[in-house]
Amino acid sequence: MSKVKQYYTNEAEKSADLIINNYVKGKIDFKTAKDKVLKVENVNLVDIDENNVDDALFFAKEDYWKKANKEGRSQ
Repeated sequence: MSKVKQYYTNEAEKSADLIINNYVKGKIDFKTAKDKVLKVENVNLVDIDENNVDDALFFAKEDYWKKANKEGRSQ
């Protein structure tokens, strides 16, 4: 992968991860998270688009709670 493409992929991933983390921690709701993720520039480079953004958010939240339960941070 070219350095330029890698740069834009990394930037999109950082931005999407920040939004997803805010969603799984309950700082923003699902609709807001979905809208913000879809507006991230070059989000398609991290394989998120309007067809699978719901799944990405769902599984991110599920993974977060599985990890939290395993670590004893939730009920």
